[in-house]
Amino acid sequence: MPALEKPSLIVLAGPPCSGKSTVGEQLARRLEIPCLSMDGTRQRILPGAAHTRADREVAYRAMHLAAECVLRAEGSMILDAPYGHEEDRRELASLVDAARGRLFLVEFRVSPETAAKRLRQRGPDANRPDLTETIVTEAARTYPYSESGLLLDTDVLNVAEAVEHICAWMGNRVTPSGL
Repeated sequence: MPALEKPSLIVLAGPPCSGKSTVGEQLARRLEIPCLSMDGTRQRILPGAAHTRADREVAYRAMHLAAECVLRAEGSMILDAPYGHEEDRRELASLVDAARGRLFLVEFRVSPETAAKRLRQRGPDANRPDLTETIVTEAARTYPYSESGLLLDTDVLNVAEAVEHICAWMGNRVTPSGL
């Protein structure tokens, strides 16, 4: 893939246990740019807090502030979070527009069965102690996909394949994706 045009914001969105964080780490290494995750950010700024919508809103604000600073400095980064609420997506679009950057939205689709299996395999999550099979299954079943960017089915793609799909898609994009 040719060098990433800067400033660019790559957003990895989808339900829990869909592979966002795992792919985000590999993609960040490949592109040599930073990656912020919702869970990690929330734990750093609100240690021990419940995983409420209010807590997530604080973490989104912190992530968006970091992204705004990086974009205004002509850099690029990855954000990994559910982005299941329209207002969170609108805020992303606004900050990218203000920085005259490019926005790449990648949505991760996962079946409820695979999401529950992944949760069982990884065991208790210190960053998300509230996650249960019921929550993960329901989130995978009801996630509000916008389908306005790249949609990856992580039931069939492994991490390396997902990274390759993202890089190929971004390399072929003439205009940034809409939210």
